Amino acid sequence: MTGWDLLLRIVVLLAVAAFTGLILRRLGQNVVVGYLLAGLLLGPTGIGFVRAGEDVRILSELGVALLLFSIGLEFSFARLRRLGRVAVVGGTFQMALTAVTVYGVCSAIGVPRPPAIALGLAFAMSSTAVVLRELTDRAQLDSAYGRNAIGILLFQDVAVIPILILTDALAQKVETEALLLEIALRAALVIVFIVGAWVIARYLLPRIFVDAALSGSRELPVVLAVCTSFGAAWAAHSLGFSPSLGAFGAGIVLAESPFATQIRADVTPLSAVFVTLFFASVGTAAQLPLSATYIGTIFLCAVAIIIGKTLITSLGVWSIQRSLRNALVTGVIVSQVGEFTFVISETAYRSGIMSEELFQAAMAISLITLMATPFLIGFAPAMSTRLMRRVPHKARTAMEGDQRPKNWKRVIVIGFGPAGRAVVHGLVAKDIPLIILEMNPSTVAENRVEFPIELGDASQTEVLQHIGVGASYGVVVTVPDPNACRLIVEAVQRLAPGVPILARARYHQYAGQIRKAGADHVIDEEQIVGLHLAGEAIEIAMARQAKGLS
Repeated sequence: MTGWDLLLRIVVLLAVAAFTGLILRRLGQNVVVGYLLAGLLLGPTGIGFVRAGEDVRILSELGVALLLFSIGLEFSFARLRRLGRVAVVGGTFQMALTAVTVYGVCSAIGVPRPPAIALGLAFAMSSTAVVLRELTDRAQLDSAYGRNAIGILLFQDVAVIPILILTDALAQKVETEALLLEIALRAALVIVFIVGAWVIARYLLPRIFVDAALSGSRELPVVLAVCTSFGAAWAAHSLGFSPSLGAFGAGIVLAESPFATQIRADVTPLSAVFVTLFFASVGTAAQLPLSATYIGTIFLCAVAIIIGKTLITSLGVWSIQRSLRNALVTGVIVSQVGEFTFVISETAYRSGIMSEELFQAAMAISLITLMATPFLIGFAPAMSTRLMRRVPHKARTAMEGDQRPKNWKRVIVIGFGPAGRAVVHGLVAKDIPLIILEMNPSTVAENRVEFPIELGDASQTEVLQHIGVGASYGVVVTVPDPNACRLIVEAVQRLAPGVPILARARYHQYAGQIRKAGADHVIDEEQIVGLHLAGEAIEIAMARQAKGLS
């Protein structure tokens, strides 16, 4: 294939992806599904115009690297540390139990041991690119379940390193001592990469970006941002681990710099093109025989994977946070199998561990779960709430632990971010009794000595009863996620209809929904910002007028 032939295929793939995405958007569906369908139509299953070659795959991986680089710019080391417990404990539990379960099922139906192990490891992975894209579009990155999902996904990305080593070892029949030595060597290389990236991003890149900004050129900062992202991805790939994880790490380091906002704005349009190519190329990887029996079997396997991973992940998260709803939503969000499933399966296929039939089945199952992911993430909060209502009250109480109501007269502040802290400090200044309800375990641990704060999901009836919502002076909901805010307001209104509810609407379009859910007072952030800006503008104009008249 010549370079011009590759260019033609990329242009056609992007054009069809844009067309199918537009159709899906007009039908009220997610554009990602349209991109996947474009790859399926143009790939081996469709007309066969595009095949998932090495060149297309590399370009699509660059898109994922840019996406994770821009998302990393929204994080910081402090914010990343708060993901720790759920990421490590929940991620380990989810991956280990999923891999063992898949291995057990494969062995039971006659799949040999090496490919059964490879399939278990592959299906334990979820899609970082799809989930982060969906959570970002829905403004749910800051939600409790969004943070949980991000932590688990990042843990999975790190775990790709030993998984790929183990997959190669299965083909080469490497001894345990040599396997452990290679894993230790890769771990050392990761540490070297992290330290090197931190030194460069902390001391070298800020100076370069300052010079680029002072030059007055709009192109130079964009070029530098892309070079940083692609350079980190290349360095990570050279050291033998995930390129996208390397780009994400570079973004996190630069998140502390004053250039983070502008860099993110510069790379986002470019990453949108590459990420579209990534999703479309995923569709070309699957080769579905036109057989109703085969497609039906693949569909049932995909459903089983989604249900199984949802239950396993939910159990792991619930064991840490003791919130059924939050655990269920997190489980649904990471229930798909993702881009690293392709990498692990392809490695196993090329090394001779996995047959072509198993490889294509794994690709088809992955594609179906990815196409279902946008819908699942969209419906997950409401679905989990409805499921929770079907659980008997005694059973829910037992699952949530000992949560006996405390009928104290006080204000309940839900959420302890910047807005919640401002509310708490104002109440403390007036000596008004209060209690804080927060979903982040680290935040609770850090502030437990100074403030009355408890860990819990405020959308759960038992949690609200535990803190005595019915006898409280009022409830202040400060969580930034509009969907979570609405669910909390509904829960409070349903349990304690006479208690005043003051809620935060981060975006104007959600203010009406939150008010309709039962909030007595809704603070519309965009409207308040507009009023303050108008006030400042009026003062400036009047001052200039007075100066002119005098």
